[in-house]
Amino acid sequence: IARADQDAIGEFSSSVTDEFEQEGITTADILFVIDNSGSMGIWQTALTDNFTSFISVFSVTGVDYQIAVITTDDATFRGPILSDTTPDLETEFTDQAIAGTYGSAMERGLQHAEEATSPGGDASPGSSFLRADAKLIIIFVSDEKDWSLKTDAEYVSHFNSLKTSESMIVTHAVVGDSPSGCSLSTSSWASADYGEGYIEVSALTGGSFVSICSADWGADLETLAHDSILDSSFELSDIPFEDSIVVEVDGVPVTAWTYNILENSINFSGSDIPASESLIEINYSIIADCD
Repeated sequence: IARADQDAIGEFSSSVTDEFEQEGITTADILFVIDNSGSMGIWQTALTDNFTSFISVFSVTGVDYQIAVITTDDATFRGPILSDTTPDLETEFTDQAIAGTYGSAMERGLQHAEEATSPGGDASPGSSFLRADAKLIIIFVSDEKDWSLKTDAEYVSHFNSLKTSESMIVTHAVVGDSPSGCSLSTSSWASADYGEGYIEVSALTGGSFVSICSADWGADLETLAHDSILDSSFELSDIPFEDSIVVEVDGVPVTAWTYNILENSINFSGSDIPASESLIEINYSIIADCD
């Protein structure tokens, strides 16, 4: 029996640099789908109280936006289309978003969003609301699951069909947590069921989930707005050795990112999302294929 020890230094097979320019968007059509069932009063108020945090992101970035509101049991607009030229925008939005609590207990937000954006609907292609060059942002606000009749995939397919690129449509869910719902810490009775349907559709369109029981709606809605306007995920061109990844934004190394191994992408969130027109450079090494 003989033994031979050997020390060596390994080298990566190659290094890769992926570059991206943060394009952002300049035009947005925002459709709020608000649950108007019996338990929604406190949540509708939370939305309107923090609306400024949401819409200020669009205003500061110069996005040309429109806003419309429907409910989970009616696909027609609750009032006129709102924009940055609307006098007293916050009051007008509050009047529409406080949608009452006498709606159906079988909330069908996905179904009515589909109806609103189908031919003949208030937000249909060719309408004054759904502009061809604008990103469509649909935000569902509900404290219960969705009871719509079609599958999640069918609704995603419809929403994607409204635009020439899937990057121009996103849905967000402000609903109860998965899998057991949530309760508001400041109230002994306010609780929400798992927002089944809304969460899954939002994930399939690259959107975000915000807990309706959040203690800081303002910060969460601000993050939602950033996620709507700017690209937060950047897919890599090759499979990296994860520990070798270095990310720079406009030449400055940053660490506020995560690597998604399933999508092979670098993801940012909230205020850490690179600003419009910034250059994102992602450097990483590749392990050799031993085959």
